[in-house]
Amino acid sequence: MPKELKPWKVLSSKRLLDARWLKINQEECELPNGKVIDDFYTIWQPDWVLILPQTKDGKWVMTHQYRHGTGRVSLEFPAGIVENGEDPLLAAKRELEEEAEYLGGTYKYVGEFSVNPDRHRGKFFVYLATGVTPGGSLKQDETEEITHLEISTEELEEKIRTGEMDHMLQIAAYYKMKLLK
Repeated sequence: MPKELKPWKVLSSKRLLDARWLKINQEECELPNGKVIDDFYTIWQPDWVLILPQTKDGKWVMTHQYRHGTGRVSLEFPAGIVENGEDPLLAAKRELEEEAEYLGGTYKYVGEFSVNPDRHRGKFFVYLATGVTPGGSLKQDETEEITHLEISTEELEEKIRTGEMDHMLQIAAYYKMKLLK
């Protein structure tokens, strides 16, 4: 039987950055063995939702948008921030309409996942939305320019294989959903 692991004890925490979409703390932590780390950094971003939307005929609704972190346009599933106090399911429905102009469908909860359990305090919620239809109202943030498209499962998985779709959190969520089907 494995040894019981214990959490680190936070001795102090100093906020280094406190912006709307990002917070960074420097923490002094005591490990279970007594060692003290005086400069462990944690990152917080708001929780977000990821929608795996499929039309009635089985096509996946995807988006293209510029991502400044990589400096290029990215192929992704619709996703977005859960507003303060908002139910993640309602956020998923809102984001699908705002980013891709699709509505309706049946939503199935896939799970809640850590963005990066080592340093990141944010999480994301994943929903499979089947039977979605066009007809919503596009509402993009001032930093967004998003287009959408429909592709088959074969096309999607080929784009994952070739690296055209390379957002690992989204790819992992897609394959997790396939395991649960």
